[in-house]
Order: sequence, then structure tokens, then C-alpha cells
Amino acid sequence: MSSLEKETVSNSRTLEPKRKLTLVDAIGSTLAQMAPAAAIYYGLPVIFLATGIGSPLTLLLSAVAIIIVGLSLTRFSAKHPSSGSLIKYIGMSFGGVTGTASSIVFIAGTVFLAASAFIELGGWTSDSLALYGIHIHWAIPTVVLGVLIWGLTIIGIDRSTKIASIALIIEVLVLLGVSVYILLDPPNGLSAKPFVPSSVTDGLAGVGLGFPLAIYLFIGFENSAALAEETQNPKRNVKRAVLVSIAIMTVFYLLVSYAVIAGFGNNNEELVKSSNPFMTLADRYLGDFSFLAVIAGFTSIVGMTIACLNGFSRIAFNSAREGLITVKLSAVSKWQTPAGALSLLSGLGIVFALLFGFAGDTWVTGFGYLGTIGTIPLLLIYALLNIAVIVYPNEELNVFQRYVLPVLGVISIALPIWAMIQPGQPKPVSYFPWIIFAIVLISLAYAWFRVKRDPSLPARVGAAAEPTGEYEAKASSV
Repeated sequence: MSSLEKETVSNSRTLEPKRKLTLVDAIGSTLAQMAPAAAIYYGLPVIFLATGIGSPLTLLLSAVAIIIVGLSLTRFSAKHPSSGSLIKYIGMSFGGVTGTASSIVFIAGTVFLAASAFIELGGWTSDSLALYGIHIHWAIPTVVLGVLIWGLTIIGIDRSTKIASIALIIEVLVLLGVSVYILLDPPNGLSAKPFVPSSVTDGLAGVGLGFPLAIYLFIGFENSAALAEETQNPKRNVKRAVLVSIAIMTVFYLLVSYAVIAGFGNNNEELVKSSNPFMTLADRYLGDFSFLAVIAGFTSIVGMTIACLNGFSRIAFNSAREGLITVKLSAVSKWQTPAGALSLLSGLGIVFALLFGFAGDTWVTGFGYLGTIGTIPLLLIYALLNIAVIVYPNEELNVFQRYVLPVLGVISIALPIWAMIQPGQPKPVSYFPWIIFAIVLISLAYAWFRVKRDPSLPARVGAAAEPTGEYEAKASSV
């Protein structure tokens, strides 16, 4: 056994909280990371611009694509629950170099996405306070709230998940309340027009523009898979949490988007004029109580940031535990949380939030840049996971499950990837694909050298995910 392998095994950690997450907890954490209010406030307006009042159809297509990816993920998680989640399963299918490179690409993407969550939290707080005459630069709440949320995630998965779930309940109640209010009293009555293909602006071209944006609304569906080691009966509950969460958000997005379109009287011109259609309708229907929509936005971003750090840090933790990256990041706090990985994501996330925020014209511009550049690596990982289902030997799957669905998944993910990297985009967005390309090349080079230095790494990466406690058993045997 090499010295590096001994170091990896002896420094291995498991996540054993005093109270494990229930199925409801896992679903709540996953839904919180998808952040319905933030998605509706910032995502829907852009989708409306691309596909108009036919946007519900685009959302439905994106949901189908995500369900296929979710099924690919649960093929593995049902048999091999692991904090490594997507990266672990890719390593099991393709081996050491690809698994290690994927971990670096994924972590790079999650740093940018964590930064987008922090800057959105600070920016929303700053803008909301300005409505009431309190003016604070967005950078201050970005740092202060960022550090606070890092602390919350450190002191226990059950505590932070409960806070994220409470935040989720608040935002969902407000969003559903406004949506039902609109549907009970629409200006021009209800119509099936939003679900007619001819209602999509520019037809297939419009779908091509709106589809990747709609996919972005579902980012975070894999959250519960990364919490497998801290969840009760993970082989059953992780699969249920992933698929139930996608189903709930699909229905929710369809309902709210339909209500917003109905609130604008199915008038495409009026709909796209508003920079935030839902808030426009909240002001109109709630009057003096429209501040509830502002609170829903804040709780949504808080819940998303907590869930984002919880989910992403577990994958980085597992990569460190297996020696793919420095084992120092596998450090576990006294509350049984991955303190090393959480600190890395939080620290770099806050730094990148400030850098991109000051580089852009506004914090919103910085948020858009971070969200775009952070999503591309995750989409690449989603596509690779679908291919992993085909490559990994699993006699229990039929032809449809092993080949047809994963191929459809790759195709569905290829569309938003192409939309983000195709030539002719404005600067600096046109530079983003080259940044990701450079990250991929560096990750492959790093992975090759890592495997060269530690020949035992492919065996660890390719091994089936082990039940909780196996790592500690290995450590004691060394």
C-alpha cells in the first residue's frame, strides 16, 4: 500500500449525525436548493422573453429532460448510496482519471454556483432594504450573511436543513397564495392557450432559447443524493426524494407560470414588458401586503444557499475522502459536518461573488455571469452520468432503461450546453466556454498525474460505494 493510500484511508471520515434526515427532510432540502421563488423572480422573466406565453410547454420539456437525468442518478443511488453522488457513480463507471477529473470540474462549477447564491442573497437584501429607505451596499450583506450561513451549515445537517425547509414553506405559501388569487380572478378569464405549441414565440427557435434557461430552474435536484450517508434508509429514500422533488417542482412551475400568464391576460406583449412579472402581479393583487413577496424572495435565497452548500460540500468531501483531491478537505466537525469542504466552498464562493459583482455593472450582472459559468460544468456532469448508466454493468436494467433513456438524457442536456457555448455570443459570455474548456483540460492533466502518483486510486474510485462505517473499518485495519 502506498503512503498516499495510507494517508487517504487513515484520514477517511464518515458523516454520522446524531439525527439522520427523514424522507421529508431530504425532499425539503432538495426543493430548497431549487429555490422556487428565486427561480420564478429571476428565471421566468427570461424564459418569457424567449418563449412568450407558451413558456409552460418549454418548462414541461425541461422537466422531462431532468426526470431522465434523475432516473439515471437513481439507478446508482438505489444500490450504492454515497455522499459522492454523481461523481462517485461516474468514477465507478469510467475509472480513476475520469472520476478524478470530473470531481475537479464539478467542484469548480459548484464554487461559481455558490458564489451566485451568495451574491443573490446580498443583492436581494440590499435592494429590498432600499425599498424602505435603508441603503446598504450589496457587498456588505453578501459577506455578513454568507459567513452566517456557513456557520449554520457547520453546526449540523439537521439544524440547517430545518431552517432551509422553514424558508421553503414560507416562500411556497406566498407563491401559491398569489397564484391561486390570480386564477380566481384573472383579467380575461382562463385559457388553454399557454399549452398550445403555436403560442411559443418563434416556435422551435424559441424553445431552443428558453430550454436551457428552464433546465437551470431545476439545478439542485440531485441534492438529496449527496446527503445519502446522513439520510435514513438511503437506498429507498434518496430515490424517492429525487423523483418526488422533480415532480413537485414541475407541477409548481407549471401552475405559477400559468397563473402569471393569466394575470397578464394571456397578452404576450404586456408579459414581456415586465422585468419581474410575478412581483408586478403581487403588487397588483396583494396591495399593501405585497411585502410578503419580498420576504418570500429572501427566504427562498436563504434556503437555496443553505441547501446548495450542504449538497455540494458532501460531494467535495467524498472526493477528498477517496484521495481524488487533498485529504485535508475531508475534515469533519464535531457536529459531523464536512467542515473542510464547507469552508472551501463558502470562502471561495464569497470571494468570487465580490469579484464578479464588482466586475459587472450591477450585482445582477455578476449573478448572471456566475450562474452561467457555474451551470456549464454541471450540465457536462449530468450528460456524463447518463453515459455512465450505459457503461456500468447492471444486469437488472432492460434495454429501454440502460440505453434509450440515457441517450435521450444526453440529447436533452446537449441542447442547453450548446445554447451556452455556441459562437456569436456577446462578451464576456463568449469567454465562458473557453474558461470551462481550460478547467476541463487542467482537471484531466491533474487527474492523470494524480493516478500516476497513486496507482491505487483507480481501484478506490472504481469501487462500489460502501455503506456508512466501512471507511472507519478500513482505517482501523491499517
